[in-house]
Amino acid sequence: MINISRLFDFPYHQLNKFKIADALVTKQNGIWTKTSTQEYIDKANTISRALLRLGIQKNDKIAIISSNNRTEWHVMDIGVLQTGAQNVPIYPTISSEDYLYILNHSEALYCLVSDNEVYEKVKAIQSKLNTLKAVFSFNEIEGCKNWSELLALGKDTSNQEEVEERKNKVLPEDLATIIYTSGTTGIPKGVMLSHKNIVSNVLDSANRIPFEEGKSVALSFLPICHIYERMVTYILSLIHI
Repeated sequence: MINISRLFDFPYHQLNKFKIADALVTKQNGIWTKTSTQEYIDKANTISRALLRLGIQKNDKIAIISSNNRTEWHVMDIGVLQTGAQNVPIYPTISSEDYLYILNHSEALYCLVSDNEVYEKVKAIQSKLNTLKAVFSFNEIEGCKNWSELLALGKDTSNQEEVEERKNKVLPEDLATIIYTSGTTGIPKGVMLSHKNIVSNVLDSANRIPFEEGKSVALSFLPICHIYERMVTYILSLIHI
């Protein structure tokens, strides 16, 4: 049994119980692309190894801005959290000025974007970003680094032991994410949530969703940068998404 106390424990729990062939499925170019639980974890570890090689330390911040819910988001989420760093999800539809504030306020070192529209908004304020080192995209975008470069950097498994050491040092009380409000009454406010904050919600809410473990399938369509949808997707990682 996997003791679930940190957010990255969820996919390992799924692997231990079900080993689902299509744990994550995203439509790309009109084709549904499946990712198994094992591949999900393998790619997350690849990202963790890459981030360690980039010098990511505990409590560093990595932002993700995605116009759609997609497999890459989940892989990055687990890959980031395993290093003891934090995932800072940002609403794709807010202004470039809000991007500027959030990226600087959170002191994000890297930013992952989904597509050209989001990339152009980041690019417009990139010269004003104080801590950001690089932007990577999930889609192929001319002039922008692609997240496949991270997968290539982490392909060598020689530092996996360091990843395991980092994972073992992450405590339930450690910060997992900073989620920024929409800022309708002023500048966006950063809400700091620990692994325990979210894990407790997931475990307490799971029995309220009618599903058949290992068999039920769900469609994720609310913005994953919102804590409700993110919490639900962790619930579904207990079963099937």
